Amino acid sequence: MKTYRTRAELKYEVKNLLKGNWKKAILLYLIPLIIFVLTNGYNNSNSRATFRYNTSSFDIGTFSKIVTTFGIIGFITSLIFLLINLSANFRAFDWLGDHDLDFDPIKSNFTYFRSPDWWQLIFIYVIINIFTFLWTLLLIIPGIVKGIGYSQTYFVYKDLNDRGLTDGYSLTTYITKSQQLMMGNKWRYFVLQLSFIGWWILGVITLGIGFIWIFPYYKLTMANFYRDLVEKNSTYL
Repeated sequence: MKTYRTRAELKYEVKNLLKGNWKKAILLYLIPLIIFVLTNGYNNSNSRATFRYNTSSFDIGTFSKIVTTFGIIGFITSLIFLLINLSANFRAFDWLGDHDLDFDPIKSNFTYFRSPDWWQLIFIYVIINIFTFLWTLLLIIPGIVKGIGYSQTYFVYKDLNDRGLTDGYSLTTYITKSQQLMMGNKWRYFVLQLSFIGWWILGVITLGIGFIWIFPYYKLTMANFYRDLVEKNSTYL
């Protein structure tokens, strides 16, 4: 029987890493956090704009252009955020493996903009969203369950590429391996997510200021979850 680290142990390891390194962690996730806040603000403003649209002058052509424009901008924004966020997550994963790792936290946000394989991450993102959407069409719960199953895909991609074990792999292979790793671990992942609810509430109470510390703590814990997962299930990689 596999013995995984408890939620407390995963968090304790991250807290140990963060001792004396909070500045580095905050800088590593500052840009992803800012983009996350701005993206949500942009989406909310678009929603309000839709409600203020003058229905008396409704024109299907104009409406289609507005929807298309917002859709394209939103999609491009999500791709930029994806690459920045994954670059930060991948550096965090390396940092967890080597606590003495020397890196520039700000430049680390743009690692995959300089990588010739950036397009693979985007295609994986699109495939995951299509798969999740199709499962959600059946029922909401299966869509959520599948989404949790896909949650380790990007770390699998990073891990296997670092090891040089990707010869002959298709992009869907990473998704499949994520599902294999998450077999029997979906509930653990879900409960780990729930354990941060108190922190998210604290972030809201502090008018978002608390997220400066909460966000990197959360992200590093999720990366540590993958490390623990793959240590106990290395045969899947």
